[in-house]
Amino acid sequence: MPNTFDWIEIRTGDIEGTARFYEGLFGWKVTEKETADGFAVWIFDTGGEPRVQNLRRGGIWLRPAGEPLGVVVYIVVDDIEATLRRVNELGGRAVSPKVPLGGGYGALFADPGGNLFGLYEDKDAG
Repeated sequence: MPNTFDWIEIRTGDIEGTARFYEGLFGWKVTEKETADGFAVWIFDTGGEPRVQNLRRGGIWLRPAGEPLGVVVYIVVDDIEATLRRVNELGGRAVSPKVPLGGGYGALFADPGGNLFGLYEDKDAG
């Protein structure tokens, strides 16, 4: 269907290390594929169904001065604090701690390549 989100691309200078990071952090399955336009492309599978209420939604947020800009993809987790500890163990870094966000909690982290991602925890999860 036109005009809908189609693809999430994590750009990196170390495809094997980035694959290990996300496999170790979230248990995603990462599979090496052939190249696209001369560049290696590995596909990740989160193994879960998307959250139906957010499947075709997104938001545009006015960020306070000094906060990072850009597109942020949020990943639902059961425990933000435990996930941020694992981020640090695997060579990434926590960018912001767990804070109230909508009906739950959110946090930001950067993977070892510096890509920024969000974490989301439902309020009743933790």
